[in-house]
Amino acid sequence: MSTSTVSALPTALAGLLKQYAAPSPKADGTATTGTAAAAASPLSLGRDDAYSLSLGSAQSGSAMLGYTRLATLGAQVDSDLQAAATQAATPGSAGSVDVQVNQLAQAQTVVTSLFGDPDSVSLGTGTLSVQMGAVDAETGAFTPAGNPAEITIAGGSLNDIAKSINDAGVGLTAKVVESGGGFELEISGKDTGSGKAFALSGLGELAFDPSQPNTSPLTQTSEAADALYSVDGTDFTWSSNTDVPVAFGTTTSFTATGPQSVPRSTVTDTVQKMMKSFNSLQGAIVKMTGDKGELAANANLAAGMFKRIGDAAMAKYPTSGDISTLADIGIDVQKDGTLSIDQSVLAQALSKDPASVQSLVAQAAKGMDDAIRPYLGAKGAISSQVTVLGSLLGRGSSLLDYLGGGASSSSGLAGGSDSLLNYLNPSSASSSSGGLAGNSNSLLSALS
Repeated sequence: MSTSTVSALPTALAGLLKQYAAPSPKADGTATTGTAAAAASPLSLGRDDAYSLSLGSAQSGSAMLGYTRLATLGAQVDSDLQAAATQAATPGSAGSVDVQVNQLAQAQTVVTSLFGDPDSVSLGTGTLSVQMGAVDAETGAFTPAGNPAEITIAGGSLNDIAKSINDAGVGLTAKVVESGGGFELEISGKDTGSGKAFALSGLGELAFDPSQPNTSPLTQTSEAADALYSVDGTDFTWSSNTDVPVAFGTTTSFTATGPQSVPRSTVTDTVQKMMKSFNSLQGAIVKMTGDKGELAANANLAAGMFKRIGDAAMAKYPTSGDISTLADIGIDVQKDGTLSIDQSVLAQALSKDPASVQSLVAQAAKGMDDAIRPYLGAKGAISSQVTVLGSLLGRGSSLLDYLGGGASSSSGLAGGSDSLLNYLNPSSASSSSGGLAGNSNSLLSALS
């Protein structure tokens, strides 16, 4: 994950990301993919004891607290990603979503009066002005959007006008329709939704104001309107009847009003859980490495963890179809390093090739988990870093052991806040020399 991808980061974190090598190409010259790409980022910065030796007592104590928190969060993320990888590999039905469709989305349509011969009648020539805009569903007010388009009407017959409108490409379609023993010109918006209304002016016989439809020589047979529907008692609107979102990563199409049951896949739940775990870790690292964060003075190991899981999220994974990256299913890395999703893209991918989406999500979740695992556990990089920091404070045992009451700790957490303050500061807890022991309230707040 390069700093050109993520820019809304603390200075310490962004600077350290530049020191991590880019994934190395394979022998055949192609880019390394998947977990191999994540493994190409070295952990050397995080294991560099000399980097920590420059820290003062207070900074070392703060870093110990930060990395202890990061280890705890990392263990939870590790567990969550393992579960996500397993669930994605064996998907099933997550039940269905009950939807009540109250109104279908419509395009605005207007028609002329009936005429006997569509080629002999003339509605005039000149310039027809088309103004697109939105109609307020409650007040009926028309709000223009953008500049009006002008259509030259050289021939005034119904067929001539229909051809001129269709050739202009201004978001309208027109056709001559036989009805009731005569012919009428029908003009419609190409798209549905309340934001796709239109007004006509310039030719008296074709003038139309959607806010005052009864004053026009044209008759409105269909208003520009959104689809209205509800899910679990909550009302929603959508501008079309296709790709309508009804749940996370789940869309449907409306063909009629009334109740509708939409099946859901467990893959959408897996994606949501995977993103939540990833974002919780990246967000915590950004906060901890900020100016007032516990790792502001010792961000190197956290930067490596941030980059490795980010690389795994951006990597390519082989599937049986055209899908190979999370971006292909609508998941992208934002400027702060977290993931966001376009749920409509995910839904379309699931509809088109569910097997490839399933494979991709399973591999990506495993890739992210593999990327952070070297940092976790008793022999992980974070534990080693905490041990180094503990040595700087004159305490050989790890804070992780101390808080857990392990064999290397003589008192454990039961020793009380004074014992913990003594542990973090090699000087007396009652010393006035400052350091982390100088303020028990702030320390206990940091631990909470």
